[in-house]
Amino acid sequence: MTIQAPLQQLISPALGEPTSMHSWAVVIAQALEHAGVDSQALFAEAGVEYKLAVNPYMRVPTAKMNRLFQLAVNATGNPCFGLGMEEFIHPTTFHALGYSLFASSTLEDYFERLVRFFRIASDNCRHHIIETEHAYKLQLEVLVPNLSFESQDGWSAALLKFARSMYKPGFNPMKVELRRPAPAEPFAQRYRDYFRCPVQFNSTEWALYFDKQDVIATLPGANHELALINDRVVMDYLARLEKSDLVNLVRTHIIKLLSSGNCSKEHVAAKLNMSPRNLQHKLGLLNTCYQDILDKTREDLAIQYMANRYTSISEITYLLGFSDTSNFARAFKRWTGKSPSEFRDQDLPQSQRHD
Repeated sequence: MTIQAPLQQLISPALGEPTSMHSWAVVIAQALEHAGVDSQALFAEAGVEYKLAVNPYMRVPTAKMNRLFQLAVNATGNPCFGLGMEEFIHPTTFHALGYSLFASSTLEDYFERLVRFFRIASDNCRHHIIETEHAYKLQLEVLVPNLSFESQDGWSAALLKFARSMYKPGFNPMKVELRRPAPAEPFAQRYRDYFRCPVQFNSTEWALYFDKQDVIATLPGANHELALINDRVVMDYLARLEKSDLVNLVRTHIIKLLSSGNCSKEHVAAKLNMSPRNLQHKLGLLNTCYQDILDKTREDLAIQYMANRYTSISEITYLLGFSDTSNFARAFKRWTGKSPSEFRDQDLPQSQRHD
């Protein structure tokens, strides 16, 4: 039997992959349009959904974002494209996190929020605070291979832009270390002009260094109550994101294993390096269970497969891991209220029916 509909095509490209808020892509679009480049065409080429309205719950896989940055640099001929994005980045770019950051009492408070909450914006990197007697180092650990230098440039610039807005326009780091290669002049000078401090390229670390007295100074816009309100919104977002992560990881493994006939809870738990009991416990905390995810995954895939005129019912039975077509038919009727043949007769155009 030839399987016409690869399972992988039905897996969301973001499942199990690091992602960033789609609002980061909106900033790229604005920077491209400002440079006179057709942003919509580049988004289509990169496979990134083109929406200029910010939706904080839309996320883009890192691989696609990297591709979009590469296309943007090529189209503009500007190796500093990421650095220039700061002009279009605002607190609203990062949902409630932006408001929370701007209500911080000190820059130390601001940096600590980045350590705790940056994952709402992206899970491509992690912030660390390292203090010495006189200096304050904010180190950024890259968590994914080949994270674009433009993405790193853009966040470094945005991070400092926010700090200057909250503290004072003349605020500068003591030193900036970037992992990216040094661009040719005059582009390298743009980095020194923006950061207004020594900039080290080809560094083994990605870090910004600050004077400790600046970091502990009280900020003019400090608002503890407002910060806490937005912190709660951010924590709610992260809770939903974490729930989606585990459920989607389980779903992804189920999809990969269904046609093998061995997608048991025990097998999936082993794929996730946990015991079946631990997996069930974690899913229980998210108000779901393995069987519910398995049933919902099969239901979703069944409807997608049924809409494919090239996939027969016997093939769908195999793809979903059912032992025979009668078992699949009973499950399908429980999900939709119709038998597979009734569904195709009543819900699909004549041209798409294929039994």
